[in-house]
Amino acid sequence: MAITRRKEAAAETTPARKETRSSGGSGGGAAPSTRMRWIDRQRENIRNVMAELRKVTWPTREETRNLTIVVIGISAAIGTSLALIDIVLSSLYRMLNPS
Repeated sequence: MAITRRKEAAAETTPARKETRSSGGSGGGAAPSTRMRWIDRQRENIRNVMAELRKVTWPTREETRNLTIVVIGISAAIGTSLALIDIVLSSLYRMLNPS
């Protein structure tokens, strides 16, 4: 009984597809239908994207500024440490290989 209810609920939420078949061999009647289905899918995708964007919790200006400062600080620290390691290893290499 629960399976039947699930199937009924799924049938209610799933949009019905309209299938059109061309009666001729040229296929000329199917192009507008296919194009319209593609446009309808794109409209639905845009609606879904906009609905998801409404659910997003956007950071405040202050949070954005603070996190930007943190990212710049960490990048500078990593860059400085890599430069120091490079200087130390380069000087060590020059001392061991005088040629």
